[in-house]
Amino acid sequence: ARLGARLFDRDTRKVSLTPAGEKLMPLAEQLLKHYDSAFSDLDAFINGQQGHVRIASLPSAAAALLPSTIAAYQKRCPEVRLDIFEDVTHPVHRLVQGGEADIGLATPPQTNGDLNYKHLLHDELVLVCRNDDLLTLKNEYDWSVFADHAFIGMSHESALRSMVDNAFLQVGLTVKPLFNCKQPTTIGNLISASLGVSALPRLTLAQLDSSTLTSRPLKDPLITRSIGIVTRAGRSLSPAALRFQRELENQARILLR
Repeated sequence: ARLGARLFDRDTRKVSLTPAGEKLMPLAEQLLKHYDSAFSDLDAFINGQQGHVRIASLPSAAAALLPSTIAAYQKRCPEVRLDIFEDVTHPVHRLVQGGEADIGLATPPQTNGDLNYKHLLHDELVLVCRNDDLLTLKNEYDWSVFADHAFIGMSHESALRSMVDNAFLQVGLTVKPLFNCKQPTTIGNLISASLGVSALPRLTLAQLDSSTLTSRPLKDPLITRSIGIVTRAGRSLSPAALRFQRELENQARILLR
């Protein structure tokens, strides 16, 4: 009807193509191939087998959670492209809020309605020292231990610095850090050089040199931070990103065992 031409010649015994039908045949086959290919790609996308997932993360959370998550994820979704952006908390939130990252791995955002947050785990602050330090003789410490040891701290730009200062305030301790570092790896190297000790989140230990450093729990007070998944409010994740989020949750549960 669309072509205004007869496509088939029919009689009681057979059906054959008219000249117009013969002309249409290769085009029809080509259209069907494109149709099948297009829906095959769409099926793969909807099943989370294709796509592009962008993850913004705190370096400590990235070091502790992303290697195992990515390894498990790529076994199931080898064709999905993954991009990782590492930064401190507020830039991670901004990347998700601006749509430049699909998933953030960070501490909770301020309540502003633009971001959703799903808690994964609590990351407690621990004492970090050299593994040949006398501090290793005890199993745990309270925060007063830093009164008698050189303390290496994070910069004021880090949310971690506020957590540490709050702990010192609770125990009535005044501590002047020898250095104000932006990266836990720098603190780890300074500790390895016997320049002091520090209090760092347990997850940061995955970034440090385990051959020279060790940690001990800190109590009275117990200081923890929440690490979780940050997503954009009112915006659905792609199927591939949703599968990645589920794998992140699974790996967090394994880490807590």
